[in-house]
Amino acid sequence: MARLFFALPADNLADAIIRWRDARPWPGQAVPAANLHLTLAFLGEADEKQTRELMQQAAKLHCPPLTIELDACGWFARAKAAWIGPEQWPNELSVFARELQRLGSRLGLGNGEQHYHPHVTLSRKATEAPQDSPAPRFTLLAREFCLYQSVSSEQGVRYEPLARWPLRKRIHP
Repeated sequence: MARLFFALPADNLADAIIRWRDARPWPGQAVPAANLHLTLAFLGEADEKQTRELMQQAAKLHCPPLTIELDACGWFARAKAAWIGPEQWPNELSVFARELQRLGSRLGLGNGEQHYHPHVTLSRKATEAPQDSPAPRFTLLAREFCLYQSVSSEQGVRYEPLARWPLRKRIHP
């Protein structure tokens, strides 16, 4: 079984985001730069057959490339996760995230959560919200999305991309 999720990679911003985070007090346990991503849909534990089906179906999906301003800080109290994310985001992002959640749901995956708030988790086990002054100012140019696998080891958790697909508009005949 593999622990899976869909996300937009933040590779091109990771170093700058980590420098910004580490220059201020930040609650919780820091997430490594290599693990930064903007979550689209959490899927949970999937077997090989479900994983293959996810990959086949995800390859057929369409979403135009997106520009997402990461300009706010926040905290999910229940998950104890401190994050940065957009104050406002393109509707296409919400539609695409919902489509990916439905794809997982059809295969018996996901946590059934309907509320979507895009974010990049910067720390875990955070017992309080981060200070949001000054606010972050990063622009995520999303040109692809990934299916990631969460891999636990003695060195901690790392997120490995299993597949990548370009974000592209639907072409109407």
